[in-house]
Amino acid sequence: PRPDRASPQTRYCELVAGQLQGWFMIVCNCNAIREREVREAARLGHCDPLSAYRSLGKRPRCGQCIPFARDLIAAQRAIA
Repeated sequence: PRPDRASPQTRYCELVAGQLQGWFMIVCNCNAIREREVREAARLGHCDPLSAYRSLGKRPRCGQCIPFARDLIAAQRAIA
């Protein structure tokens, strides 16, 4: 096959991967919080990571995840 034309199997895998994106992505290793959980918290009105984490019954520990969680929440609120 030509390099610019993906096989049907490749296109299917890319489609499935795109649909699952966020389902398995870990945002916070300390608390095992997934991207889908942060996005759902944002859809429910939580506008910052601390509020989102509290809604999940958790709190930040090391804080390395806060910038990524903040970006996810902003992105989710922008499309809502």
